[in-house]
Amino acid sequence: MKPNTIHQNLKHTLATICTIAVFIIAFGLKTSAQTKTFVINNYENPLKNFSIPLNTESHPFFVDIDHDGDLDCFSGEYTNGKPSKIYFYRNDGTTKAPLFKQVTGVNNPLNRVAANTLTLPYFVDIDADGDYDCFIGEGTTGAIIYYKNTGTSTHPQFHKQSAANNPLSMVKFSTSGVANPAFADVDGDGDNDCLVVDEDGNENYFKNTGTAKNPVFVHVTNSDDPFRSLVSTNGLYNVSFIDWDHDGLVDLFSNTTYYKNIGTKTSPHFVAGNDNKPVFQNEVNDQFAYTPLRWVDMHSDGNLEVFRGNADGSFLYQTISSKDEAVAQSPAHLATVFPNPAREAFILTVPGTIHAGTAIRVSDVQGKLLLTQSLNSNSFKFGKELRPGAYFVQVLQNDKVIYTKKVIKE
Repeated sequence: MKPNTIHQNLKHTLATICTIAVFIIAFGLKTSAQTKTFVINNYENPLKNFSIPLNTESHPFFVDIDHDGDLDCFSGEYTNGKPSKIYFYRNDGTTKAPLFKQVTGVNNPLNRVAANTLTLPYFVDIDADGDYDCFIGEGTTGAIIYYKNTGTSTHPQFHKQSAANNPLSMVKFSTSGVANPAFADVDGDGDNDCLVVDEDGNENYFKNTGTAKNPVFVHVTNSDDPFRSLVSTNGLYNVSFIDWDHDGLVDLFSNTTYYKNIGTKTSPHFVAGNDNKPVFQNEVNDQFAYTPLRWVDMHSDGNLEVFRGNADGSFLYQTISSKDEAVAQSPAHLATVFPNPAREAFILTVPGTIHAGTAIRVSDVQGKLLLTQSLNSNSFKFGKELRPGAYFVQVLQNDKVIYTKKVIKE
């Protein structure tokens, strides 16, 4: 831990805002895409009236913790040697109009957290029981604390687990100072793997060799580590996962630097992404500020937004520039989805002959894969079980995306 540097102010460098036309070729058909430009949006920031009590660096994470269809916010903090807490901002609004309220005391399900110097919360359903558990990276020790959710998807109850019951208890033996985790199904085997970076830019990849219900993490240190080659350039800091280009493969961000996954679902390969990479108004690469990108869709319109922590305890909010808001859609003659928006199920219709290797894929706006299904007829019903919000539907032929459509579940 570097207490005299970790709290340095985030430097807001205004990036040149530009739009670059690129072309994606799929089976001889061309669809245009634009580089997305994210700009700071204080006016529409739903957390603009909040900051953590000590007005030191905030560490937000967004999750629908009460299963009401909208995203709530938990935030860690930096305390420079004092016990570090987790703060809860419940979303009492709707999926289209967020309205946050700070909740304290016993109504904050993580009000008993007291970690060393720093708290970096990350929520994931690590045991596939339908509710979100919480892992917290802390400062000075490089450890990850595990709070298991023993409640329900609507009424969470978190209990700190001992080292024997913490599947990532070994992390502290590999990290320097601060453990900064991110989870994703990196190798496409249906469970969550974990990437941990530290204050020195080191990365530690913990592959889940267990199952979605019974995780067993193994520290991968050889060439099987898909992130190993990325560290040699500038190190990895503040990592986050998202399927940025909607190709069904999880991509990586280190601060605001984009690494595209050009591998396969089961064999990832990350390289510096130059095509269709997003531009951020604050291009922050400060390794001493623990503020990963937190990808959200606060208005269920299919347009990604980004939150980051800030050195003064507030929450930095960026939205896609108005000129870039349109989501590139595929030609309508390839397929149709009706109704859209839908209150119940959607019906995907694919004209012509359905060839072997044709499939549908549904993901949320953060890139989490929700459905993959082979198609053997021209019509397919899906989505009845989806919560209200925005999703992406894709049709694939031999693992190549030929159709993409944004759909809204009401």
